[in-house]
Amino acid sequence: MKRNAIRRVICGVLALSLAFVTPAVSFAKVTKQESVYVMANPDGSTKSITVSDQLQGAAGESGTIKDVSELSDIKNVKGDETFDQSGQNLTWNLDGADIFYQGKTEKKLPVSVKITYELDGAKVDPKDIVGKSGKLKITVKYENNEIKTKNEDGKNVKIATPFLMATGLILDSEHFTNVEMGDGGKVIDDGSKSIVIGIGMPGLKDSLDLSSEFMEKIEDKLRDEFTVTCDTTDFEMKNTFTFASSSLLNGLSDDGDKKDKGIDFDKIDDKINDLDEAVDKLGDGTKKFSDGTKELDKGVGELKKGLSEYANQGVKKLTAGIHELGKNAPKLKKGVGDYVSGVDKLAAGTKKYVATIDLVLKTVKTATADIGSFDAAKLAALSTGLEQLSKGLANIADKDKMAKLSDGAKAVSDGIGTVNTGLSALKSSFSNNDDAILALETALAADEKVLEGLKAAKAAGDTNLDTAIATMEKSVEGQKKAIAGLKEVTKGQKEGVEKLVSATASGSDLAAGAKTIADSVSALVAGFATMADPTTMATLKDAMGKIGKVLPSLSAMLSMASGDTITKTNKQLTDGCDQLLSAGKKMRSTIKTLGNGMTTLDNGAKQLDSATDKVVSGADKLKDGTGKLFSGAKKLNDGFTKFREKAIDKLMDFYNDDLKGMVDRLQDIMDAGKEYKSFSGIDDSMDGEVKFIIETEAVKAEE
Repeated sequence: MKRNAIRRVICGVLALSLAFVTPAVSFAKVTKQESVYVMANPDGSTKSITVSDQLQGAAGESGTIKDVSELSDIKNVKGDETFDQSGQNLTWNLDGADIFYQGKTEKKLPVSVKITYELDGAKVDPKDIVGKSGKLKITVKYENNEIKTKNEDGKNVKIATPFLMATGLILDSEHFTNVEMGDGGKVIDDGSKSIVIGIGMPGLKDSLDLSSEFMEKIEDKLRDEFTVTCDTTDFEMKNTFTFASSSLLNGLSDDGDKKDKGIDFDKIDDKINDLDEAVDKLGDGTKKFSDGTKELDKGVGELKKGLSEYANQGVKKLTAGIHELGKNAPKLKKGVGDYVSGVDKLAAGTKKYVATIDLVLKTVKTATADIGSFDAAKLAALSTGLEQLSKGLANIADKDKMAKLSDGAKAVSDGIGTVNTGLSALKSSFSNNDDAILALETALAADEKVLEGLKAAKAAGDTNLDTAIATMEKSVEGQKKAIAGLKEVTKGQKEGVEKLVSATASGSDLAAGAKTIADSVSALVAGFATMADPTTMATLKDAMGKIGKVLPSLSAMLSMASGDTITKTNKQLTDGCDQLLSAGKKMRSTIKTLGNGMTTLDNGAKQLDSATDKVVSGADKLKDGTGKLFSGAKKLNDGFTKFREKAIDKLMDFYNDDLKGMVDRLQDIMDAGKEYKSFSGIDDSMDGEVKFIIETEAVKAEE
């Protein structure tokens, strides 16, 4: 009863461990299920072998079925079916049921078990220690005899058929206590007995041919022996049972719809190669990122230097010049105001003069009309008036005064043109601002590309880039604001200068008014010169001197062309004065616009100066940021290089040197397991599965 119990325990444990790899039976094809029963001595050496075969799938069939067997003494152990034998070839006559038959063989087993015993540290034959007590050590060692040699890449390798072996021992508490075992098995104690189950896979470790470094890590999983220690009293031991099967790996498949095709190692190889390529690309990416941040840092340094020079050599000087121009604007405004006031006074005085001349001419006409009644007293009064007129004209038409008046009017007109030329030159200088904006936008574009690269690297799985990304985002936002501010300031400057250029252009109201004043002053000076001409006054005086003697000729003299010339000149003077007054009004309006424009330009220059300082400050911060970014990128690249050397390269070396070869050999081992279908022989048309049960005889005192 106990013998059957241990068989059930071992078979149950092994059945559970192999259930997931046992292929389903297909009745479309006959399968040979073979059980090899081995009776062995206590040390595991073979005494006899009995093989039981079932031709599964013959039920319900009729006719004959061909079989192959090396057994002797073949018997049908369940039915009445008969068979014909020719050497190892059998032909069974079917009768609607599966065939169960049994036979004997002395063929060498593909696997064997060797059991050794040590009592108190000395190796002993188990029969020699029956009835003795002490410290007992039992070692169960498996051996795989089904090993083939295969040439792989010019190297001969041994491929063992993958047998899983399990051994069960029942050690009752009457004779065995303190039962323990190491790795490779388990002890089940129910109080009255200890059931020991040990498992091994002989030959698999050598077939995988792994490096010693890797073998140290997995050799405990590929055991071919186990050891049990205990205290024994009056030693005797029941039968042991060992179960072996080569179907361990038969159920592994790369496709649930394709049975027994083996692990898809090509996919594993592809994935490993994909990993290697991905690591190479990631390494290239971190290197390019590091190099790019280095170039970026260098470029930002140059940008910082250029901005500093632009601020100090360009903007500062421009701002100082505009400010100085703005400071002189009030003086210009006052000067123009004073000039216009003087012109107004000149125009008023000229009109009074014209009125006086008109009165003189009227008097002359009256005198001419009444020449006959013109007496000496009237003539004397007229002579006195002419003297006063001559003195007044001499004072007004003073050569130096007239020259200053004419030169001043022309200087004002020419000065407006000079201002316009200077403003045009100032306008062209704004191309420097445009160049600076373009340089900043180019740097911004480069930073945005770097930011995109950082985000892409993070999306690819690198979690160490958050700080770098935040720094770059802050830098990019700051540059955008700086560029927007510089554009706004430049726009205001351009608009202010455009207004001033327009106001001082050759066709503007200011230029036209100044030219009109200059032309009018020239005409006025010419009129005064004519009036103050000594010839004219001499003619008048001569006429007055002769009037008393030659009164008849006085009328002719007074009506001569000089009267008409004076009248015509008076008309020119009056028109000139009107033009002077009109031009003065325009100059007052225009100079006000000019003053406002100069104030706007000065304010714009201050804003430009302030904005440039901010841009330079931003460039300093950007330089700090790119420096930190470069440092971080370099650390990232250095760290990845170490990771590649210490992790990925070792992984690839292990895969190429150990795992890949192991995978190839594992496939060969799996194939060997599938090919081992029978111990006693099998027809090529059949599938088959074989298991071995090795039972050692009990060790006890002879009865």
